Amino acid sequence: MTKTADIVAEKEHQLDDLKHEHPELEDDVEISDIKEVEERIDFIVPQTDDPSTPAFTFRSVLLGTIWITLLSFANTALSFRTVAFGIGANVALILSYPMGLFLAAVLPKSIPLLNPGPFSLKEHVLIYIMASCGGVPYGIDNVVAQVMPDLMGNEDITFLHSLGFVFVTQFLGYGLSGLTRRFLVRPTAMWWPGNLSTIALFTSFHKVETGEIDAFTQRYTTSRFKAFWIAFAAMFVWTFIPQYFAQTLQAISLLCLIAGRGDGPSGKLTQFNLAAGSVYNGVGVLGITFDWTYVGSYVFTSPFWALLVNFGGTIIFQWIIAPLLYANDVWGLNQIITKDTVNRNPLLNTPHLFVGNANGTKRQGTRVKPNYFFDATKNYDLNITAYNDVAPVHITSYFALVYGCSFLTITSAISHVGLWYGKDIYRQSMNAFRQIRDEVDALDKHVKLMEAYPDVPDWAYLAFLGFTTVAALLVSIFTPFNMPWWGIFFNLFLCAIFILPFGIVPAISGFGLYLNVLTEFVIGLMIPGQTVAVMAFKSWGTNNLIQALTLTQDLKLGQYLHIPPYAMVFAQFWGTFVNVFVSSAACWFMMFGSKDLLQKDEWQYNGYQTFYSAGGIWGAIGPQRFFGIGSLYEGLLWCFLIGFIAPFGPWLANRYLYKSKYWHYVNFSIIFTIGSAGYPQVSIVVPVILTFVAQWIFVKNKEFYQKYLYVIGSGFDAAGGFVSLIVSFLFFADINPPNWILNPNTDNVKSDWYCYPGSSWDEYDCAYYLKAGKTKTPSGIVCKK
Repeated sequence: MTKTADIVAEKEHQLDDLKHEHPELEDDVEISDIKEVEERIDFIVPQTDDPSTPAFTFRSVLLGTIWITLLSFANTALSFRTVAFGIGANVALILSYPMGLFLAAVLPKSIPLLNPGPFSLKEHVLIYIMASCGGVPYGIDNVVAQVMPDLMGNEDITFLHSLGFVFVTQFLGYGLSGLTRRFLVRPTAMWWPGNLSTIALFTSFHKVETGEIDAFTQRYTTSRFKAFWIAFAAMFVWTFIPQYFAQTLQAISLLCLIAGRGDGPSGKLTQFNLAAGSVYNGVGVLGITFDWTYVGSYVFTSPFWALLVNFGGTIIFQWIIAPLLYANDVWGLNQIITKDTVNRNPLLNTPHLFVGNANGTKRQGTRVKPNYFFDATKNYDLNITAYNDVAPVHITSYFALVYGCSFLTITSAISHVGLWYGKDIYRQSMNAFRQIRDEVDALDKHVKLMEAYPDVPDWAYLAFLGFTTVAALLVSIFTPFNMPWWGIFFNLFLCAIFILPFGIVPAISGFGLYLNVLTEFVIGLMIPGQTVAVMAFKSWGTNNLIQALTLTQDLKLGQYLHIPPYAMVFAQFWGTFVNVFVSSAACWFMMFGSKDLLQKDEWQYNGYQTFYSAGGIWGAIGPQRFFGIGSLYEGLLWCFLIGFIAPFGPWLANRYLYKSKYWHYVNFSIIFTIGSAGYPQVSIVVPVILTFVAQWIFVKNKEFYQKYLYVIGSGFDAAGGFVSLIVSFLFFADINPPNWILNPNTDNVKSDWYCYPGSSWDEYDCAYYLKAGKTKTPSGIVCKK
């Protein structure tokens, strides 16, 4: 068996020879990244391939279709839950393995079409690819927002209209994806760390030859398959504790426990706790979690440098800048923005809108829902009277910072990729035009192995792009979604500009970037006040890039596991096609065939109501009133320029001060990526600890790292997903655990009740309820003044 160290040494020798022949490649960052990439992947990726192994078989298509149908219907239906949850493709990956073995055993071996032999890894991968399309299509958000009777209730939109809209939303980006293979798939440096935990699962279930430590020096003999199930079982048992029996462990406001809750009025947070200490109300400085689903295996698979720069940026923006913005009341009203009707605790960690007008009909600082601005008589465009009643609309300092960081990320990704990878993109483009093989990419062992299979030609992707563009034009012209026809081409233009910078960043780091803020911002400026059109453009613009990069990442997975490109593309297309029909039908059933289910508290479709409300922010109100010249948040526009300029710092330092490959690790698009508002802020401390533990293992015990760490991460992820599903069904069946100190009664108190004076895990003291105008506590204790 080939040792990983030998593979890395051989690649280094090849690269040295190449740089000797081409001196212009000496300082190429893509070349310098290859050694580290090889060290991180060769021990988990198959090193040999048998092109005769069946992939596109009756079994793979049958099981893939079954799973995509089940997941599409289930996930779409479950998305209407008040607290939505989904069933991940890892469930299909794990359960389809015994199903594949069963079919291999029972189907007649005399008919190769039905049973070509043992169930193979390649068949398993195709089943997974189809199943991974089983999420809720992004276009469904727009369909529900516009068709749902309790939302916009547009009766002119039929099921066929919805089907066409969702079809275009899901497929339009695929044509662009295929054209990026030479930039985002074939280069070794584009290693897509997000694939590694999935690859670890496949190589654990199927006996394949990967790069290994020398067999004579191995200390660990437990197989990866057994290690996966040990990790799965351990995390399966543990996850029930934070998710069910002791839910406080999901997110702990550590500073509240250290600094204390103060001696203020009952239920009144201290200024420190409301801004910094609480993980729910504030930014959660030093907030911790014991729930793996809040962490994820990315801390094991993403490169160490990427994790460090992301954590560093998050600490700076979230733990330092956000509290400073709040303390200095930069945009005003910080002390009165609240949703608390008793103590009026100021709120920092929320994505909601608040009244800024002191003389309107609504109290200044209270929440205002975006649908307040809709004019239902004018296609839900802006009701200027309602807007003026509450304007200027405010958001919290932290939410404003989240928007600022989104603006910074957009432009910094473009300049970073242009500065550090521009030469590679140019070289690969010229080779493509000349129809010659790229010499750097040709050194990749997996690229060589994939030469055994015919590739899907560029013209096929272009033809598909043309077909879906025509379909998009038909949808925009003949359906009531009000998408202007020119929006289709502008949509594709944006996707074409950002697909490389927004593709290279996750390909080298594992951190994804998204276009949702930019699409809302740009189209909101171009057609202000037109809510329905803005919502449609957002659906297409955001999802086009997501789908394009999803196919690209899957093609890289196929390259690592040596799956024929035609089979990979078919699996992706077929899975998406079935998903469009099943999800659209499930959506229609939930809206019109579920009787009174959606009237129950557990089925309030909050996710769709959020999308509907976002139409008020970006469609009705529009970015001009939020961020335009003369608006309250106009200063955030400087973030576009600052983001573009920032990457020039390390690039110039490398060029003129001190030359080092480490300069290009200062990736500002990752530094500027921070957590969203409205979620428990626990994404720093525990992930940082686990990141350093993983790096220590990599340095001190490489054998354990190479053989087990990715597999353990996969086992943890799979177990967390299964337990989340089980717990959701337990809550759905109204089977609730008892309340106690680590599982507070959140009907009466906050999840981090220990931050609030006068609060126990069950209820507040009488002083709180008397202030609220009540004479009894929820447990029935009589309160006297």
